[in-house]
Amino acid sequence: MPWEFGSIIAGLAAGLRTAEAELAHEQAVHGLDALDEVQLHPLLAAGLRSADLACFRETPYPGPPRHLPRESERPRCDLVVAPSDTLAIADIVRQGKELRRAQGTLFAALATELHAPPHASIAPEDALWIEVKTIGQHTTTDGVAGPNRSYASQFNACLADIRKLANARAVQHAALALVLFNESPAVAEHDLTALMHKCLDRSLPVADLWRESLPITDRIGNSTCTIGLVRVRPAPQP
Repeated sequence: MPWEFGSIIAGLAAGLRTAEAELAHEQAVHGLDALDEVQLHPLLAAGLRSADLACFRETPYPGPPRHLPRESERPRCDLVVAPSDTLAIADIVRQGKELRRAQGTLFAALATELHAPPHASIAPEDALWIEVKTIGQHTTTDGVAGPNRSYASQFNACLADIRKLANARAVQHAALALVLFNESPAVAEHDLTALMHKCLDRSLPVADLWRESLPITDRIGNSTCTIGLVRVRPAPQP
């Protein structure tokens, strides 16, 4: 399935724009830039669903069918996007476990049929896998607002997520969604461009960058939220 990344970033931005409007209406003390990555996930997912897409959170990455790790050992992806009528992401690892448990039982002959991927599921290689990162130029530490001293170094975590997406088995469509909180859109544009150059310098398989900015209430020094969506190409599998 070819994914329209312009529509994807519009959906992500819509989720944050709705949340920002609600916070402004409530005259909330804390804004979007006070939320951590996990707290942003439901807002981003809601925006994607408003764009007529299905979105699954904390979905296990696909794995080789011959290796069946415990669920707690499986790395998970923040958001997985699929067409609106999708009910599940097919999970070959979970299916393999069910088949193995059925061996030697009365249901062994029917195991393949019983544990086939559910109706209206999508293969992992057809879905869009998104990792989310958030970085604030200004943050609150111990109750005191000020410049984020770790701002520049926090971009390094983006490189690790890009590598994870590129090397994930059976993932053909992937992206990093970076939510930045800055003094201005110009700062975000500069830093997103710098991130892309850093990725290319390290030969990471990034392809394109989409971005969308929205104003937010300045509570601690950030007046802009920018979403950068970096498309990640799959790395060659050994």
